[in-house]
Amino acid sequence: MNFDWQTIYQTVLPFLPASLAGDATTLITFVVALAAVIARFWPRPAGGSKWLPLYLLVNTIAMNGKHATNADDAKS
Repeated sequence: MNFDWQTIYQTVLPFLPASLAGDATTLITFVVALAAVIARFWPRPAGGSKWLPLYLLVNTIAMNGKHATNADDAKS
């Protein structure tokens, strides 16, 4: 699935009060940045690990694509 986040953001933003929009932007930016830092240092768990779904969620939130440092982690 390929979302255009900027379009979604521009569509939702006019419906939010200014203070809430600012807080939401700050919170979302913090969550994405935190996930990016976590993803940078977290090696991929083994295939059957119970941590794999959380790892994949963190990488998705971090927008950690194919060109990330840990993208070449072994899928063992």
